[in-house]
Amino acid sequence: MKSVSPGRSSAEDRGVPPREGLPLFPEVALKRPRSILVLRPGAMGDVLLTTPALEALRAGFPDSRISALVTPSGEAILRGNPNVDEVIVLDKSSLRSQAGVIPLVRRRGFELVVDFLCNPRTAFITLLSGAPYRLGYDVRVRRAAYNLVKPRDEYQQGKKVVKYAAAVNVDMVTCLGVESRGTRLHFNVSGRADARTGEFLRSASLEDSRLVGISPSGSWPAKTWAVGKFAELGDLIRRETGRRIVIVWGPGEEGLAAEMAQRMREESVLAPKTDVDEVGALLRRCELFVSNDSGLKHIAVALGTPTVTVFGPTNPETWNPPDPKHKAVFADVECLFCDKNDCESMVCMKELAAASVFRAARELLEEATGGPGG
Repeated sequence: MKSVSPGRSSAEDRGVPPREGLPLFPEVALKRPRSILVLRPGAMGDVLLTTPALEALRAGFPDSRISALVTPSGEAILRGNPNVDEVIVLDKSSLRSQAGVIPLVRRRGFELVVDFLCNPRTAFITLLSGAPYRLGYDVRVRRAAYNLVKPRDEYQQGKKVVKYAAAVNVDMVTCLGVESRGTRLHFNVSGRADARTGEFLRSASLEDSRLVGISPSGSWPAKTWAVGKFAELGDLIRRETGRRIVIVWGPGEEGLAAEMAQRMREESVLAPKTDVDEVGALLRRCELFVSNDSGLKHIAVALGTPTVTVFGPTNPETWNPPDPKHKAVFADVECLFCDKNDCESMVCMKELAAASVFRAARELLEEATGGPGG
């Protein structure tokens, strides 16, 4: 069977109008590529949000070898994932790693490349991969790297449809003719991490306690709620519900976590230094996790821990699962969901009161225990 040639890449380009509910490129499923490369170098939360798409690919192509090209933090997220046969690590801080990735990809002889990111770097890798099938989004200039081109946005009655990011990623692979397996995120916690976490909890006299994890850190300045408000929230949860507060942190965040602990009037426990696997084991022991919109929140979601997430510049319809046990809280301001990395006014964060976040947290804790006295 012929592979799709560059320049005739979308359904419209080939004279076939796309029909709702039907895959754009069913010929790929019929061809059954023997080796598949998925590109998603980026933050660990972004990689987690591709795991439902990886599950769909594995189910659709059970005999194919599936490789994922990610950054070092992404490698930790995919460790132990049964839907990935190989992880290729792209270290953006290493010129040697960057220079070697394209020759490595070409040597693998992939038959299908799926680019979830479609930035200039990943488009270039895709273009030079040598793969006969190259799937990416229809973005200006970069679309030339792909011979299977999917519209980035979906519209209904002239209005852009906003979807949960995991669902968007699943849509990317179902256009190939594979079926969705849902949007449940996948994260594996090792026995080693569970044992280390158990040691910490015993040493802190927390092994029999009901825990609420809180992380005051944020990946963008504009989407980081003030540490003083997190401290106020921790005090409210401890005082009003009796839960023990564990302050969770990652690389470079210990100072902020320690500041929160210092600002709190009630008792709290600062988590020890952990790797991604161990922080997952800790979040799995929590009744609730409260944070900014961050990668740790997505790990909690993957492990089934209820979450309350503070939103401001980012849209919860995209970054929060449509599930009542994962609550999004935000202030009522005009500039909400602006998607800015930096902001001078930070009004969306300043206007959100700790009491508002506490109400959402208390609702989830009461739902989990059957009422206020649970």
